[in-house]
Amino acid sequence: MESDDVYLGGALPFQQRFERSRRPFANPMKYLPAVDCDLDTIVTKVVPAPEVDYETLKRASIERRYAEFQSEFEGRSEILLLHSMLVTMLRRNDPPPEALKLFLRLWTEKGDVLAHELSLRWKVSAATTFGDCGETLEQRAVGMGLSILFDSIKLHESERRLSGQRSELPFPTVARKERYAIAFDMKPYSVERGDMDRNMLARLSLMARQDEAIYPLAYSMLSEIMTDQRTVFARLQKLRVAEWIEKA
Repeated sequence: MESDDVYLGGALPFQQRFERSRRPFANPMKYLPAVDCDLDTIVTKVVPAPEVDYETLKRASIERRYAEFQSEFEGRSEILLLHSMLVTMLRRNDPPPEALKLFLRLWTEKGDVLAHELSLRWKVSAATTFGDCGETLEQRAVGMGLSILFDSIKLHESERRLSGQRSELPFPTVARKERYAIAFDMKPYSVERGDMDRNMLARLSLMARQDEAIYPLAYSMLSEIMTDQRTVFARLQKLRVAEWIEKA
């Protein structure tokens, strides 16, 4: 008899895999400056080319991560390299407390620089780090909210991409009688009158304003949603103002 489980074996296998990926580095402090280091100096320094090919280094080592990030950020501000190392350490078990102090100091004092220079990939990683390790309720709640929001968008848009439909265009609508039920038999969201999308963004924005460390990151990420035309949020807005909604 075939199983109805979406994931065969349940959640345990990927929980175990996730925990393996969180094993601490040996000597995690090797590349970190002092917590009270001069961040202005670090911002002005340029990341040099790596001295070794990271492919030759042990896969799970701190040395490989450092060489990988040197390659990624070569020629750019050293604060980006430092931030990537902190995120990598903090997303593993038992990170050194100095790493969290320095991570929070970076976002409190240089949040505008990081929000401007980091790619969205690193912003999502930073949000996940806040969600895992934040010192305040706001940091953890906003960090996890942003992380899940953007991961969900990526999943949704990646599946939708397989249709060949341009991301900025809503799918053509059909009459109500031709529409299928949605997951868990939930009542479908009212595209015409609903405000769930706006409430979701408002909740994150208002909570982020209460914490100076995470605010630059949250503002930057939410601004992406407010301006990019290739997400479900933008398509919902287009449907609301178009004559496409079946009102029968």
